[in-house]
Order: sequence, then structure tokens, then C-alpha cells
Amino acid sequence: MEENAQDTAVYVSSAAQEEIVASGNDVLDLLANSEHYQSQKLLLDQAHLAPAFFDLSSGLAGEIFLKLTNYRVKTAVVADLAAIPSERFHELVYECNKGRQINFFTDFAAAEAWLAK
Repeated sequence: MEENAQDTAVYVSSAAQEEIVASGNDVLDLLANSEHYQSQKLLLDQAHLAPAFFDLSSGLAGEIFLKLTNYRVKTAVVADLAAIPSERFHELVYECNKGRQINFFTDFAAAEAWLAK
């Protein structure tokens, strides 16, 4: 669990765990096992996501996003987007960033600021 300097964005962070998020259930376990499980905000770090997440043909991103959407969890994903070669993945990022539920960022500060809104 992390808090920003203004104590306005309480969220669960994937960085607080050792395991890699490799399924929709893993992300729900992450939320449920957090000491602040009542938080409806999540920050997913690329380092804690299975590589299959960035390969849309695996279906992992869709599975995770379906769980997060069903449970109304506002989610920021922090990743090195320039290093991801998939054009389809960048289309997904573009579409997600139009909404208010799941957004992608390249740095933690921008992700935390968005979660604080």
C-alpha cells in the first residue's frame, strides 16, 4: 500500500508483493491480501506483470481488465511503453487512456497523480 505526499491517493501497489500477476485471480488476490483491501485504486508496475500481459494474443490483459472493471477498481499501469513493440498493444493503451477506469503511464508520479483524482 502506498500513499502520496498529500495523503489523498491511497492505493494498492503490485510492488508490495513478490509474486508476478499472471491471471485475473492474481490481481484480485493482490487486492484481497492488502492491508488496505478497501481501496478501490490499484497501481500495477510492469516489473510485476507477467510478460504475457503485453502480448494481447494471450488474453491476459483482457482477463485482468475484466476483473478490475467488474470490481470497479481504478487502475494505473506503469510501463516502459516505448519498449513494447506491439502496435495492437499501443492501440489498447490509447483506448484505455480515453477512459477513467484503467490508464497507462510511463512514470510513477503521473500514475499517482491520476489515482489521486
